Amino acid sequence: MRTISILMCSYNGDALLPKTVAAISRLSLQSIDLVEFVFVDNGSRTDLQALVKNIWSTCSCSIVLKTTHENTPGKIAAFITGLQLCSGDFVVVCDDDNELHENYLIQGIHYMEENPHVGVLGGTGLPTSDVEIPDWFNDFKADYACGEQSLSTGNVYPVKNVVYGAGMWFRKNLLEIALQNGFTFMFNYVKDNPRLKNLTNGGEDGELCWAIKYQGYEIHFLATLLFYHHISSSKFTEDYLNLLKSRKNKYTITGQIYWRVYSMDVKSVQLFWLKEAVYIFVNYFKNFTFSKDYLVLESVRNFYNLKYLLIYRGKYDAMINRLLAYKQNYN
Repeated sequence: MRTISILMCSYNGDALLPKTVAAISRLSLQSIDLVEFVFVDNGSRTDLQALVKNIWSTCSCSIVLKTTHENTPGKIAAFITGLQLCSGDFVVVCDDDNELHENYLIQGIHYMEENPHVGVLGGTGLPTSDVEIPDWFNDFKADYACGEQSLSTGNVYPVKNVVYGAGMWFRKNLLEIALQNGFTFMFNYVKDNPRLKNLTNGGEDGELCWAIKYQGYEIHFLATLLFYHHISSSKFTEDYLNLLKSRKNKYTITGQIYWRVYSMDVKSVQLFWLKEAVYIFVNYFKNFTFSKDYLVLESVRNFYNLKYLLIYRGKYDAMINRLLAYKQNYN
């Protein structure tokens, strides 16, 4: 049987849900045995479960609707709660500001079935907004989960190791195996930044990719797998862009941990954070160029990487040890 669960987690997504939910109801289901829509209200101010049920009642489709709530702040908690309701062999992550293209399920399941070595699949996010999209956006579209995720369809490595969570496909059994073998999400931007409360993007997408990559599966990108990503005017601000950069810089440290353990035979992790700091410092000057982009962007990125290494130095070696133990399951 071909079964798919569409998983959506939302915090105060009232304004966008009518469009995103309606788009799900219009998806083509040709030759797919079962599709279910799993919605998680992540502690919103209003009852989003009731709202989604009301929207769904006006739609005409055979997709099964399941709703629940998770009051713990942050997307990771909501994601795990929703995953427990998913019964499909494949899970498609649809954020509350995404509109999946009509053929999203057909294209995705064909690709995953034809490529059994692929554990995670990403698509192309097309930006939309109620205001004019600024000229500078194209330079930072990847930070907004938009644009192509690789040079062409196929394995995203060596360009990158992960794909963003918006529109992501993954094999549910592989994440279940990872969790059973001791995998835990290490990066929790909300928990470490309480003032941000229910910030929805929790960095779980990259970690999920690594959890499956450790099992020997590949992470792919399908250029024709399209979805629309609605971006509100409030996100076209310098403050929001700086927030995205800060979150990305912080996740870079976590991602580097996954890469180190994945690619190296790490026998000693004592003061590993210090070795990483030295590597960042040396690599910065090794590749130094007198250009505005390097002096500004690279300098800022490396500054934050070093800053977070110092902040997390007490946890860094523990994270390494945890991943080493997880990795042993697949050696």
